[in-house]
Amino acid sequence: MNSKESLGIVGVNYAYLSTKALEIAIQRGVEIGTKTALDFIAQEKKVLRKGRYDKRLRNTRLLLRNYRSLKTHARDAVFSATQAKENAVDILDGLNDYSFDDDLYVESIKKSRQRTLIILRHIEEMLRYYRINCEQSGKAEELRRYRVIMATYINDEKKSAEEIATDENIERRTIYKDINMAIKTLSALIFGIDSLKVY
Repeated sequence: MNSKESLGIVGVNYAYLSTKALEIAIQRGVEIGTKTALDFIAQEKKVLRKGRYDKRLRNTRLLLRNYRSLKTHARDAVFSATQAKENAVDILDGLNDYSFDDDLYVESIKKSRQRTLIILRHIEEMLRYYRINCEQSGKAEELRRYRVIMATYINDEKKSAEEIATDENIERRTIYKDINMAIKTLSALIFGIDSLKVY
């Protein structure tokens, strides 16, 4: 074999190896790119779920904080909530567009007495389930959380954190911890499974 033929074989081998290396590099690039894209999509979904979870917690707190004013607004309503064609979770989900403005969120519920009654009835039913859950837990702190939520947001006579702390014989900061824990559970009850923290 002469040197020209050797160079030809080396050239063919070199070209073959270069093509193979290029194919491997492309394959690895595609694999890395795909994995990066899938990781990015998973992270974005996680951010969206967290945002939805945070929004529902915020909206639960907002609904509880405005419970008394919603009740006052609905007191003179002629419409019965049992006549309603809408359900509370659908109404609450539809209000997410207003959730950037607390006042607008509450006003959008008040806009219709029918909707207000549906929301109030739903909140009251979920509070009943929450009470049952707390009673069945057999834990004193769970029952206390229920009483704290009721005294803070629901009962006709609103009590301050200091008054509740005195009544419950606990520190004031425990009141706020109890409220936060109760709101997490109530959010899942009020808004359904989407409100559970699953990430």
